[in-house]
Amino acid sequence: MNTHVLKEGEKAAWEGIVHLLILGSIKLIVGLLTGLTVVIADAIRNFAETLGVFASYLGLKISRKSADLHFEYGYHKLETLAALVISIGIIIVGVLILQASIDAFYNPQEGKDRVFALTITIIAIVHSISLSKKLMKAGKKVNSLSLITSAKGKRMDVISGIAVLISIAANYRNIPYVEGIVSSLISIFIIKEGVLSAKESLFFLLDYWDDPKLVKKIKAIFRKEKELIISVKRLRLRRAGNFIFGEAFVEINPFAGIEDLREELDLLQGQIQKLSPYIKDFSIYSHITKAQSFKIAIPIKSGNNLNAKVASTLRETKAYLFVEVKNEKLGKFYIKKITAKDKTPVKLSNILKKEDINILINNKLNSLLYYYLRRTRHILIYPNFSNVNTVKNTIQLLLIDT
Repeated sequence: MNTHVLKEGEKAAWEGIVHLLILGSIKLIVGLLTGLTVVIADAIRNFAETLGVFASYLGLKISRKSADLHFEYGYHKLETLAALVISIGIIIVGVLILQASIDAFYNPQEGKDRVFALTITIIAIVHSISLSKKLMKAGKKVNSLSLITSAKGKRMDVISGIAVLISIAANYRNIPYVEGIVSSLISIFIIKEGVLSAKESLFFLLDYWDDPKLVKKIKAIFRKEKELIISVKRLRLRRAGNFIFGEAFVEINPFAGIEDLREELDLLQGQIQKLSPYIKDFSIYSHITKAQSFKIAIPIKSGNNLNAKVASTLRETKAYLFVEVKNEKLGKFYIKKITAKDKTPVKLSNILKKEDINILINNKLNSLLYYYLRRTRHILIYPNFSNVNTVKNTIQLLLIDT
């Protein structure tokens, strides 16, 4: 994610601060002039939200700072900390409104200039809908938890605004207790939303984060490379502010070469980071275990057992002897004859692929076939030593080396 996108989030947050300050001030003045407790409580909630959005703005601004000597992973978690501050602010406001609501319930007062209060409240509802959409859009664009939390707070403004309208109407009709009851319900709803947001922010700060869809997509990428990656031992993701950091521990095919591993893992890393613009870094840790069982293909020119003569060239190859090895002990073996037509790169590659071999003795293979088997199928290709003539001696040499 580039700096320009983060600046867009900052701009949206700053505009939200200005709008909330103006709106909160107007509500407070109206509440004091009309004597309506529910309007004053709503104004207090607006000011608390202003502090929350300011924390969001500050968090986004600081999170753009590059990593340094003291903060090697960057400042991204400050944005999540800002979201926690917002959530705590929402909870505090909810408690304050609840206290004022209880007082209004036991000591109901008749308001004045109710039409003025109704007009301002309707304007505030329309404004809250517009600001909520703007903050949510910006929050999703920059993957900002604090902006999204602020947008949810503005959605609550709409609900509480409607409740305020009901309270003012009840006050106008001289219906007691409605103002206190409605204000209490608003406060309980606000406290609930604040607790849920605080819980989410706290979990993110403690590196708890779960995105099953993203995990599923990452594992699907690894599964496509079944020739190289035997299994994914562990996959971890964590959220830091706007960004996602991850790591995977994978078990690698023991017959893959270092050059294959380096190239393939770089490609996999690139594919994973393309899944989401918010993936800041994804590390792949590989573990190569010693192969306990494998299958060898040895070209032979004569013979039908382990004493068969090894063919040094493809021209003199009459068959391939396939032998299974498990825990350094020879298992069953069999011989498969090949004809002149089978010696073309395409046909021979299909034959060897079908046998699912791990090791092949080189008999001056075609360069394309060699590349396909070594780099694509990750088959380990050993040279044909001139002083090793039989299959049995070749296998013994392989066992020493592997």
